Amino acid sequence: MEILSEKFKNILKKIDETIKKQLSNVEKDASMGAVDIGSALSSLSGELRSLVPEGLALPNINLKSQLTSLSGITDAAQSSNLLSSITSSFGKELTAAGFNLDTLVSDAKTAIAGGKSLSSVIPNFEKDAAGLSAAFQKAIEVKLAETDPVKEAAAKFTANGTLTSSKSSASSAVIPVSETPPTKDTIQITIATKNTKITQQTITKKVTTAKDAVEGKGKELKRKNYSSLGFATRLQPFGESFLEKNMTIGSTTTKVKLKRLPTKITRVQGVTEDAKGFDILLAPISKDSETQYDTFTISGNELTVSTRLRKYEELYVTYIINSTYDPNYKSA
Repeated sequence: MEILSEKFKNILKKIDETIKKQLSNVEKDASMGAVDIGSALSSLSGELRSLVPEGLALPNINLKSQLTSLSGITDAAQSSNLLSSITSSFGKELTAAGFNLDTLVSDAKTAIAGGKSLSSVIPNFEKDAAGLSAAFQKAIEVKLAETDPVKEAAAKFTANGTLTSSKSSASSAVIPVSETPPTKDTIQITIATKNTKITQQTITKKVTTAKDAVEGKGKELKRKNYSSLGFATRLQPFGESFLEKNMTIGSTTTKVKLKRLPTKITRVQGVTEDAKGFDILLAPISKDSETQYDTFTISGNELTVSTRLRKYEELYVTYIINSTYDPNYKSA
């Protein structure tokens, strides 16, 4: 038993319908019958075309293959006809891309005669076989290597002597942080041994002056960079605040101990119970000022505030100290 496909069955059905329409329009006006039958025939034509496989597309015309063929033709007429076809297909696009067809024809003949590939001398232009669209340039085909790959030697690391030396110098220049004062010279520290007494306000203390810091003779002459008493030229602001628990409060005075030995007191301020702040001045002061300001005195690192006018819950003290290290000078 033969089994027909659904598509073929549908075509047979369309044929039967067309025949019936034709018979039914025999006695009608011809123009009306033609429209009715024409619609059926158009539908049938579509069904029949669906059975016909689509034709294979022709490959694009390639410029290199055309020039290869041209180079092998000896007949003048055939050569002229093919060159004319190449010019018609590719001439305009080659000129627009900056190529000269006559030069390419000559280069192709030379390459073929020498047994070389055209890939390196002829641009890869193509045009569709139907000639409906303009020629276009494609990327050159990837070629296979003619020789085996070269083995790459492993890289050798060579240490940077300058960098290594710089790192060593930088490491040597770092000063370890410690609360214990140094007692002898090191690579980074040279200790000053000389000092001079100076007085500011009512404070007298020993410090190392610029002259004191220079020690030694001849080649051994150098500027020291550490002084346990501090350098006179290295003034550094410092500040502290004190609450009642850190004060020694008497009936007429309040005393506090500063952490560092001051060179000069720059400001003392007290805060009363009602959160008001008042400046406290270095004694002695004028009689008129005594009615407005309390005073303070300093002995070593002990500051004493006279509390004739007010009692203070907090004290703020800013003062100057002499830094013990001078970073402007290195040890060697």
